[in-house]
Amino acid sequence: MASIHVVNVSKRFGEALAPSLREEQRQARMTGRQPHERTAEDAPPAGSVLALDRVSLDVRDGESMVILGPSGCGKSTLLRVIAGLESYDGEVFYGDQNMRDVPPKDRGIGIVFQNYALYPQFESKGNLAFFFKMHKREAEIDERVRQTAQIMGLGFEALLGRMPSTLSGGQKQRVAIARAICRNPKLLLFDEPLSNLDAQLRSSTRIEIRRLINRFAITTLYVTHDQTEATIMGDRLAIMDRGRVLQVGTYRDVYARPASAFVAGFLGIPPMNLLDGVVEGGQVIALGTRLTLPPRVLSFVVRSQPILVGIRPEDILIEADDASATGERSNAVRLAFEFVERLPSDRAQLLHATVNGARLIVRAPLEHDIPLHRPVRLVLPPDRLHFFHAQTGMRI
Repeated sequence: MASIHVVNVSKRFGEALAPSLREEQRQARMTGRQPHERTAEDAPPAGSVLALDRVSLDVRDGESMVILGPSGCGKSTLLRVIAGLESYDGEVFYGDQNMRDVPPKDRGIGIVFQNYALYPQFESKGNLAFFFKMHKREAEIDERVRQTAQIMGLGFEALLGRMPSTLSGGQKQRVAIARAICRNPKLLLFDEPLSNLDAQLRSSTRIEIRRLINRFAITTLYVTHDQTEATIMGDRLAIMDRGRVLQVGTYRDVYARPASAFVAGFLGIPPMNLLDGVVEGGQVIALGTRLTLPPRVLSFVVRSQPILVGIRPEDILIEADDASATGERSNAVRLAFEFVERLPSDRAQLLHATVNGARLIVRAPLEHDIPLHRPVRLVLPPDRLHFFHAQTGMRI
């Protein structure tokens, strides 16, 4: 096993950074002298894409880390950089070893791709054996394949004599996983491995992968955009967007205290409600009502400052509307729900409303009979509110 340390890594696709400049930068790192200062001539051309932007990330020895983010955020590129499949600026370490000049085949990794990447000319056993043939370790093949088949469980041995073209998607992925663990890797890398499988097969396969991760306690990096996979696969997760790692922590910690409005709006099904507000008189006006600002936030805002107010759908309380009540009540708003989504498997319902142009989602127990198109009162508890800068999106 080994830890992974990514230090200030950047990757640009379509860039015209000259090979001589890259070599000059590499030599500068090796000799300790000052690297070449970039000039206008070195600037990336129009149309190039910055896939990774000064990414730093530490994965502990034996930890399973999930990289979670929307499509195109750079998570698969980061995995490929760590695997040695992409060039990059910055440094990648396995433990104390700088992997700059170590080819992928010598890194001791097992990698599982979304599209399986099986060798079509070999039967399944040949796919598992290829690593040992390449490293001239043929004597180990039969025993390693036998052990791997035993680990993979019921029905896997029957797949060993079949060609990839005769396998279903789920069977191909089982062979790809077996190929990754057969070589006894010190690192396991998964790049969206379940995306091509149907829902039922995804559910069973992710349980099988998690079982394998637990059994071997191998340092694992798992890339996905699926939050259900993230909760199962990751001891911790790293949230990415636009080539940057925005927050690292356990799912529970990141969910409870998102570092930015993007993380708040991305993590959670449904995500956090994010509402436009304006600071006024020690409170914030949002949803047409006054919301309490805690002292820790008051010290960082000024009058008339626009901010974002966040609250999780499950944290909003629903009360019967008292039409006879007079006066304005802080942290409460009257509205009528427009429609409902029922989630029987979660014993929950999602109620949707629009208030002053803002969309609001409230999660409630399925057995609660909540009327549609009739006024109700919502209470937004002050201790459940989150506040973010309107411009930067960062947590206040």
